Amino acid sequence: MSAERVSWRPAAAVALFFTLLAALVQRQDANWDLRNYHLYTPLAWLDGRLQTDIAAAQMQTWHNPIADLPFALLVRAGAGGWLVSLWLALPTFLALSFGLRLLDRLWPAQRSPLRTWMAGLVAITGAAVYPGAAATFNDHIVAAFVLGGLWWMADSQSHRGAWKTWLPIGLLGGLAAGLKLTAAMYCLGFVAAAALAGPWRQAPARLCALAVGGLIGAALSWGPWGWYLWQHHGNPLFPYFNHWFHSPDALFEDRRDLRFLPQTAWDALNVPLRLLRKSNDFSEASLADARLLLGFAALAGWLWAGRRRDGAAESADSAQSAARALRWPLLGFVLTSYAFWLGVYSIYRYLLPLELLCSLLIVGLLSQAFARRWTRTALVLGALLAIAPTKHPGWGRDPFRTPMISVAFPALPPGSLIVSSTEEPIGHAAAFLPREVPLYAIRNNFMDPQRCTRLQRQVEHGIATHPGPLWLLRPVAVDAIAAQRMSLYGLHLDGACRPIEDSLARLELCPLRREPFTPICNAPPGR
Repeated sequence: MSAERVSWRPAAAVALFFTLLAALVQRQDANWDLRNYHLYTPLAWLDGRLQTDIAAAQMQTWHNPIADLPFALLVRAGAGGWLVSLWLALPTFLALSFGLRLLDRLWPAQRSPLRTWMAGLVAITGAAVYPGAAATFNDHIVAAFVLGGLWWMADSQSHRGAWKTWLPIGLLGGLAAGLKLTAAMYCLGFVAAAALAGPWRQAPARLCALAVGGLIGAALSWGPWGWYLWQHHGNPLFPYFNHWFHSPDALFEDRRDLRFLPQTAWDALNVPLRLLRKSNDFSEASLADARLLLGFAALAGWLWAGRRRDGAAESADSAQSAARALRWPLLGFVLTSYAFWLGVYSIYRYLLPLELLCSLLIVGLLSQAFARRWTRTALVLGALLAIAPTKHPGWGRDPFRTPMISVAFPALPPGSLIVSSTEEPIGHAAAFLPREVPLYAIRNNFMDPQRCTRLQRQVEHGIATHPGPLWLLRPVAVDAIAAQRMSLYGLHLDGACRPIEDSLARLELCPLRREPFTPICNAPPGR
């Protein structure tokens, strides 16, 4: 069997080792998004609760749940945290496997077991990669598709035609963007790569194949959910971009997160330098990482070394020639993806595929620069220097337990209605409510009595006319704003609160009494 046929095995073994190690050391996931919507939305979609509940998981209620369905079903079946973590670690394994195979395609002459291990170590310890391993963020799913697409581009060089190369890449990019909209930045990166991947006269065929694959992928991964949103809310991207679609269920705004965007040109230019110090400049949780700076430098060094070789008279084997032909497509992919991230998001976690790629570029250039002497020393010291500045954000982990997540409500009388008024993540608990008991959010990061939409009017009407018992689901730590918002609906506590057995949060259920109140939402929705 040829070396090319078996080359996937070392990469897969290294990827498996580091992925399992990261999952084991960090323990089971308990991040804010999991407690808010990653469990609630897929189960609510399956159970029909999305038609009876209102914004139980806040704005994130309407994020595409398709990628979360297997996780949610495992939790519902009572699976242990270790088993669920294995499932959640699969995208990390795939992303790392494709990345290590890409490394061998870009620098085929310097392939070695030590390089594969050092590249895996640098990649898995990244400030985005490591905390997201075996977690529900779904950025690793994006990374698996993106690195898979880059590997396919490299593997197809010079022996597959435009359609056989770029249709699968488009399919992978479309699947990624459909599952998580932020992956659109990498779709644009693939457009730049396709434009630069060969003669200009063939560019239309490459771009056409990429577009067809992208449309098919997006239709598969986003189509069912987008159709649901269109049918129920009149906006296939609800609640985002509502300044275009004008759904009455949300204000007419795009709801972009502007907290981390650069404020000046200098802020935009020095992002890789600012990442060297621990800060909250690009994340809710503080982090630091040198991979972006070192990776960009390695990419520049690789391009410079390639130009020198292009001018030389010496010949090279086909693998090295194919690798050099990938320089400009890869540069286009990196710069376009990064520029979109910088101008639209600037949230570091969304850079996970690019961080992983930078890890590979760092190790790859070291293996080339020190190919003749001190190779082992350079790889080991270079890996350690890349890792040293890293400060990982803490997103929340718990010890492994079985079942992974458990919630038990006190017995509720027939006809009960639950309300919530908090910006804390309590959606996971709503997933364990009896199906006949709806939950209305009065206030959270999407709902507020002072932001009149059709959904807010439904909450107001539902509370005013509900004939049965009313209950408040809330964190044990009392929120003063919550009480003020409830009073606008004539709601007040009416007795002692009951604790809820919840493995993820300290919650309680409190009886409410309702008094007459003045209607709030009389204006047309969305304005």
